[in-house]
Amino acid sequence: MIFMKYHEIVDYAKLDPVKAAALEKFSETLKHPQRLGIRIVPETIGEPAIAIDFPNQDFLLAFNVEGLGTKNLVADAMAKDRRGKGAKYFECIGKDNVAMSTNDLLAIGADPFVYGDIISSGDSGWFDENEKTGFLFEGFKQAAEEIGMAIPCGETPTLKGIINPETLDMAGASIGIIQPKSRLVFGQEIREGDVIIGLESSGLHSNGISLARKIAESLPEGYFTKMPSGKIFGEEILKPTILYTRPVIEMLEKTELHYLVPVTGHGWKKIMRAKKTFSYEIDSVPEPSEIFRFMQEKAKMSCQEAYYTWNMGIGYAIIAPKSSLAQIEKTAKKFNLKTFELGRVCNGEKKVVIKPKGIVFE
Repeated sequence: MIFMKYHEIVDYAKLDPVKAAALEKFSETLKHPQRLGIRIVPETIGEPAIAIDFPNQDFLLAFNVEGLGTKNLVADAMAKDRRGKGAKYFECIGKDNVAMSTNDLLAIGADPFVYGDIISSGDSGWFDENEKTGFLFEGFKQAAEEIGMAIPCGETPTLKGIINPETLDMAGASIGIIQPKSRLVFGQEIREGDVIIGLESSGLHSNGISLARKIAESLPEGYFTKMPSGKIFGEEILKPTILYTRPVIEMLEKTELHYLVPVTGHGWKKIMRAKKTFSYEIDSVPEPSEIFRFMQEKAKMSCQEAYYTWNMGIGYAIIAPKSSLAQIEKTAKKFNLKTFELGRVCNGEKKVVIKPKGIVFE
């Protein structure tokens, strides 16, 4: 069976122009904070988070808002099945909801200090299941403790007729600090010869889940299908997203980094997100873990489509001078995080070239 390509399930060709149109429409509003002596840093518009400048202070604030996606539908399905671990699956969902925003906030060099969640239901009866709610909140708390931030507020609207009453729609927003201001990162220092370093992922994280769910529908045991190693497919999908804040902030404190980007929607194409025009040449690709090989095989996907859909083992990309590589590796090792030297930045048209796979993203 050949599945729909991911772009037929989540069509970025339709979504991206909407985001661009919104940025253009709202561009005139960027002047309004100036009435308070506050400035939106224009260079960060279009980056994973935006920076806010207080001209007489040596710090910037950063802001991001992000949604979880459909990963909680996997937890919903597995929690109902007697073969699973029940409500325990929702612990990872709380952690992932935080990760989606804070990993983006980190991309401009910001250290998150406050987070607010939005947990929308189609029926407030969902929260009658105290065990599920308890594990969900435990995941939020674990993430807050690991990052070192507060969760002082949130919202739990019930949207009957909009949201499926058997599940939730989850999102959140975070605020962080960039101190001193010189630590702001948006690709302004990228230059030819910089190295591209990948930080390992824990698995799917929270992107490409729609296609993973589609694959599960075709499997004889659904999410409880065992992969060749004996690992359960659904449980591998639900591995929590890595929170990259603490290791990357320490890297920023100890060495020079030129660009940071989570490998989320658009997969490895995200590596060329910075505004400057360079060619990003990938010479070495780590062997994808079993879950990626399993999904690619079941979905009969090309490598091009797989590396556009999933992170394929790299959850965060760092672009830095070659001289920073040793410190990046040392810090990552301290946090038990694997690093991969993927390639280099070259002069040329804007594209990502993954040479070992014969892939070009333009």
